[in-house]
Amino acid sequence: MPDDMKFLKAVGFGKDEASWITQYDSWAVRGGFRSLYMPVGRGGVTNSECGRHRFYTKCVTPELHHGEFENKDVWHNCVKTCGRPCCSRCFKYGWAVREANNIDSRFLTAEDVSGFPYASVEHLQASVPRKNYGLSYADLSRGAILALKGSGGLGGNIIFHGFRKDYVVRDLFFSPHFHSLAYIKGGYRCRDCKFLMCSSKMRLYCGAPEGSCDGFEQVTRRAHVDDGWIVSLAKNEKGVVEKRKSLFGTSWYQLEHSSLKVGVVRFQIVKWWGVLNNCKLKTVRRSLDSKCVVCSGVMERAFLPLGVEPVVSNRGEKGFVKNFMIDRVEDEHNE
Repeated sequence: MPDDMKFLKAVGFGKDEASWITQYDSWAVRGGFRSLYMPVGRGGVTNSECGRHRFYTKCVTPELHHGEFENKDVWHNCVKTCGRPCCSRCFKYGWAVREANNIDSRFLTAEDVSGFPYASVEHLQASVPRKNYGLSYADLSRGAILALKGSGGLGGNIIFHGFRKDYVVRDLFFSPHFHSLAYIKGGYRCRDCKFLMCSSKMRLYCGAPEGSCDGFEQVTRRAHVDDGWIVSLAKNEKGVVEKRKSLFGTSWYQLEHSSLKVGVVRFQIVKWWGVLNNCKLKTVRRSLDSKCVVCSGVMERAFLPLGVEPVVSNRGEKGFVKNFMIDRVEDEHNE
């Protein structure tokens, strides 16, 4: 199987969405109804229109499809969405997709308007000190922004996560932290530094003499001594600080298992701070046009060819797939 097909199957191409359930979607929250916060998507279906089929689109350049996609038409199933983070049917592929596009658009705007390089955005994490767990969300978010600034952050966003996974008990326990896509003063120069070390617990630390460097890894540790917050760059499973491959993809992943406050209708999961706060920049939103997942070609509305096996068209029904392929057929309905 070609590598491109392996990748597409890994991200869900042709898969029943019912099989994409993650631990954040299914594991119980420790404390249950007594918890002040809940993961997104735990509020039930908002209304009967959520996930209802709207129309299909088809790639207009099938000649660019090769390998496993040779002589195949690629289709996309467009459905309705309420766009709310609490909706169990729309949070992951409705709300999270829209918000990820807004985040991506804001950083593109910052590059166009203010000259901040899009490629310089880093993925950070700010963990709340245990002594502050009882503070209000306003105080927690304020503390996260101050901690990020104290570690050399210039500006970006914070995305609230209220829980971590307990793999022994197999539940979610309260451990508030914030993910952030942001600019760092001077950039992250530590990635290729010879003094960057990794402990047995996959924690990074700076091996350079104390006070000899103003790079992120030394600055953030000096700040931690003062405020108790732990600010770090996101790492892969091997403890390596990789350069993010997709700002949109990173944003979507962090949003789809973020958290909200119970009972608050317009809870602000994403906040902007520093040089990208709402007073300093107005986002020029890019249109969220559907592109072919195989060749990035244009997708146009089309009818399924006659005689094709029926496709599950409503999200929430068993067998629903967002993107799929069928044998190329010249059909008069699509002329």
